[in-house]
Amino acid sequence: MADDDLRGGPGGPEVRSPQSDMDAAAGVDQGPERIHAEIEAAGGPRSFSGKQVRRARDLLARLYALRRAGRLYPLEHPAVTGAAHDLFAVIAAYHAEGTDVPLTFFEDEVLLGEQVLAEDSVLFDQLIRDMTAIGAGTVTFHRGLTPDEAERFVRVAGARFEEVSAGGGIRELAEQARLPHISISAVSVVRDDVEVQDQDAREAAKAVYTSALDLLRELERLIRSNQTLSAGHIKGTVRSLVDNVLRNRYAMLELSSLKSFDEYTFYHCINVAILSLALGSTLTRDYRFLSSLGVGALLHDIGKMSVDINVLNKTAPLTSEEWADIREHPVRGAEMTALTSGLDRAAMVCVLEHHMRYDLTGYPSRHPQRPQHVSSRIVAVADAYDAMTSRRPYSAPRMQDEAMGIIVRNAGSALDPTLVRLFVDMLGYFPPRSLVLLNTGETAVVVSPSPSDRARPIVRVIAEPGGVITEPFDVDLSDPAEGRDRSVMRCLDPTGANVDVADFL
Repeated sequence: MADDDLRGGPGGPEVRSPQSDMDAAAGVDQGPERIHAEIEAAGGPRSFSGKQVRRARDLLARLYALRRAGRLYPLEHPAVTGAAHDLFAVIAAYHAEGTDVPLTFFEDEVLLGEQVLAEDSVLFDQLIRDMTAIGAGTVTFHRGLTPDEAERFVRVAGARFEEVSAGGGIRELAEQARLPHISISAVSVVRDDVEVQDQDAREAAKAVYTSALDLLRELERLIRSNQTLSAGHIKGTVRSLVDNVLRNRYAMLELSSLKSFDEYTFYHCINVAILSLALGSTLTRDYRFLSSLGVGALLHDIGKMSVDINVLNKTAPLTSEEWADIREHPVRGAEMTALTSGLDRAAMVCVLEHHMRYDLTGYPSRHPQRPQHVSSRIVAVADAYDAMTSRRPYSAPRMQDEAMGIIVRNAGSALDPTLVRLFVDMLGYFPPRSLVLLNTGETAVVVSPSPSDRARPIVRVIAEPGGVITEPFDVDLSDPAEGRDRSVMRCLDPTGANVDVADFL
């Protein structure tokens, strides 16, 4: 299920229970451990084991639940004590392995020790904001922690900014709660210019996106005039993409929704590179791996630049000869990258394999068969999503939720089920910047996925039932108090609704 295959691809499914489809499909692989093992062949050292890093998601989910419970109920309420015991159980697993549990919340990242939890930083962005807002930038759960101490911790974890200020600061609040095995403090960073930094991040993201566009336009000119490509220029642009995805993931993911009908291939290649790097960075922060992945993703459709433009832009069904020509683009692209001195061989493999499918029934066929490289499988997921949500000469764009549903249904056949699961975790069933209709009749823009329920994101309500624009306000649909009466019905076409999503973000 790649972008070309969608000309005659499957119809859009109902997104009733993507998780059940995905879990069923995931039975055919060996789970996240398989992906991590492949990545770690080129990856760097960890301060925690892979198992411990993956367990951090459960830890953060329990911490998020404890904070929510502490803000909604009295301290003696069963929901609070139950949430505290759940958190203690996860921490106890670390302690049983002989390690303390240091968490750091800084800017838009959460770290376990020195390990950046890239995927969890996306999922738990609200928790990161909450913890940094009250000054709990670092929280370390030391060995010796007791269940009673975990219960008292809710006085800090559930505190509001006003309560922390009135209590003399986060350290004073922690001392009052008597937490000898929990160290809490603010991160020592001057944050007076956060808004400037955010604006700088957006400007930096736009600059690297524009640079990548210029590069692809130049590559097409060189290819169509049979001139040599510059590996240095390509690698330099990709390094900028990697740096910005690692530092400014939100800003880059926002730009990955940019589309251009007239320059579809260029925008598509950049968007696939951004989505691939974001997905890849949930598995590893190894710079060499991500750089190679970025080159392969950015150049994955470079072979199309040698295809007749009239064929690429044809609205009618392709003839067998035209379709055969299209299907040659991975081989042509791989040949181009192979002839470009200085490019990583893994990037060439990614260009060659991105349409092969996880079950190896795609193209080009290889004999003897061997599994796709992990980079190829990452690019295949990003490629499918961006292609389906883009307007092309032969098809209208699909809504984001429909595209996610199709991707989930293809987990285990066309796409790697583990990577599909991570991709949906990263973006949610209703990805950020989606325009959605709520069951109340209100219109909203998706701000970010929820860390606890991928079907119930954090949204910004922008219009009342009937379409009357209202003063925007945010609702966490996964919050039992905030979102119990609201849910997402489906995605809407912003053009048809006459809404510019960017105006509300």
